Amino acid sequence: MYLHQTATPNFHINVRALGSIALGVIMTFGLFVLMAKLVEQDQVYVAPEPLPTIGPITLQLEEEVTVERPPLKPIEPPTALPPSPPMIEESTPNETFSTAEVPTIGVGTEFILDTSMGDGLADQQATPAFRVDPTYPVDAARDGIEGWVKLSYTVAANGSVTDIQVLDAQPKRMFDRAARRALGKWKYKPKMEDGKPISQGNMQVVLEFKLDQ
Repeated sequence: MYLHQTATPNFHINVRALGSIALGVIMTFGLFVLMAKLVEQDQVYVAPEPLPTIGPITLQLEEEVTVERPPLKPIEPPTALPPSPPMIEESTPNETFSTAEVPTIGVGTEFILDTSMGDGLADQQATPAFRVDPTYPVDAARDGIEGWVKLSYTVAANGSVTDIQVLDAQPKRMFDRAARRALGKWKYKPKMEDGKPISQGNMQVVLEFKLDQ
């Protein structure tokens, strides 16, 4: 009788504990289910964007193009050049010397002096030994212009012509350059005093420029 009374309270205690545990498990499970539902409601489903469709790729092959070169033209022989215009013939100007010591001579005449003379040549004036013809200016020859140039100069001890000056000319400055250039190439046998060559100044000459008729 004593044993039956002590075992009954323990049985009631165990049943109550098991019921509490089962209730806790059910509540916990229900809480998890509720939380899962709430999470599902908060999430927004985003549908993935459809991938672009790529159609079939068609490769177009370039057609072979044949380029035809034009036929080469035959090289024509060079045409004959037109005949050159006739050259203007330069006329020979006539020179007139204004000094008594210098004789009148033809233009371009080369003088060969005889040096075998005796003492009579111990004192003598300068004499021309070689002269150069002046060149007729092209412009003057083309326009039919004639004229003259009067020059002064000095014959040096070595026979060269120096200190050339234009004293007068007609027309002015038309023939000056040609006259000066030609006179500068002249050669003289210098003036002699006591058998020694010396320079002789104040020499003058007039160079005339005339066209052949």
